[in-house]
Amino acid sequence: MFSLTDQTAAAIARYRMLSPGDRVGVAVSGGADSVALLHVLHGLARYEITVLHVNHQLRGAESEGDEAFVRELAAKLGLPIKVKQAPIGSGNMEQLARNARRAFFFETGLQRIALGHNQSDQAETVLYRFLRGSGLAGLAGMPPVTEDGLIRPFIHFTREEIREWARAQGISWREDSSNENTELVRNRMRLEVFNPQLVQVLSANAVVAQDEEDWWAERITGLYESLARPTALGLQFPASALSSLHAAEQRRVIRYALKQVKGDLRSIDLSHVEAVRKVLQSEAGHDRILLPGADVLRSFGTVLMAEPGRIGNEPRHYQMAAEIGLEQALPYDNGRLYVNWINPGDRFCGNFGVEDSGREVVDLDGDVLSGAGSLSRLRVRNWEPGDEYPRTGHERPEKIKSLFQQYRIVLWDRRRWPVMVLDDEIVWSRRFGASAKFQANGQSRRILRLIYSADVLDVNRNAGNYVT
Repeated sequence: MFSLTDQTAAAIARYRMLSPGDRVGVAVSGGADSVALLHVLHGLARYEITVLHVNHQLRGAESEGDEAFVRELAAKLGLPIKVKQAPIGSGNMEQLARNARRAFFFETGLQRIALGHNQSDQAETVLYRFLRGSGLAGLAGMPPVTEDGLIRPFIHFTREEIREWARAQGISWREDSSNENTELVRNRMRLEVFNPQLVQVLSANAVVAQDEEDWWAERITGLYESLARPTALGLQFPASALSSLHAAEQRRVIRYALKQVKGDLRSIDLSHVEAVRKVLQSEAGHDRILLPGADVLRSFGTVLMAEPGRIGNEPRHYQMAAEIGLEQALPYDNGRLYVNWINPGDRFCGNFGVEDSGREVVDLDGDVLSGAGSLSRLRVRNWEPGDEYPRTGHERPEKIKSLFQQYRIVLWDRRRWPVMVLDDEIVWSRRFGASAKFQANGQSRRILRLIYSADVLDVNRNAGNYVT
């Protein structure tokens, strides 16, 4: 004979939802599923339960009646209760209400939040996602346990099984009149499309799909961590490495990355993932797409995923004195700079050096610099359109904008590209080196060494013997 209490205890153990003594919040709307769940968990007498109720005030007196019912139920069972008044504004009411509830649940500080979703809800979710085009990962439906602490002990029980148990126990509940509103997609599917056989098929497929996703999870996490490089703007990926993965791996790594950027995968479906794959394979120098909650930009061989509004809208203008003998952090996490005098015998051979770490070393002629102006007027600023200068080994001035193309500098790095100037004359630019006019040579009597690093700067490395 079916025992809801025993089966729930088995599901909790199978999925490691709870441990004895856990502080668990039970989300109780007043409907049959959540009320039955509260009774079952209370009857198990293993956990510290707090009743949680959210009143969206959408149905007037009916909503107030639901709240009063849940408060009375909590008092009857001797359980503490937390109630949130959360009116919903204009927009997608279902999504806004869901977001409000989740925010409230996580504000409580409880270890777990138990939800009354059942097998029928799971089937509706799977069909809804299928019709929306979510892809295979979306067909896993709602997991029994989520990373952020939501649990669904009833996920494998049908709606009718739960109600039959509640009736047999003499448990009453509230019916939500909005459940009969066929203008809502989920209600229409439940009332006009679903039958018991379809529920069984869809929920069974969700179990299989979830097992598949669980198997993929560890592999995809490893792939993601080997490819992704977190930056101040967002996540960067080498386009060639990501596009060389099997299509199944690509899709899952992309979904995983989008989740890191936007915090969840709501509103992300298969068409969005495929759009990112298309950007990876684009033959254009640059490409860009805007997704719900994410901005994806490819520049040359690198892909950047960021929150909307981060790419191209952040401040870019800065100017600061280049202090001799002082290590300086450039604004906006744009690298670090150190400039100091060295002995001529320690002159760096060549124009500049660029190592894998992003470190550059340039030796400048101190006499030429002093002849061009006061060294107190040395400044570091961001690149500006129209900037040009003759690099060492080149007779004519070159526009920095052209050098960006030549050196394949990604678009988002260009905005704050550091340039050192003496008055209005360019002395040095990151990656492109010193001006031919100011580059030190074998006849230079005073040498000013510039060390730039995109990351942490060790001034003792490539430093030479500094003159104090």
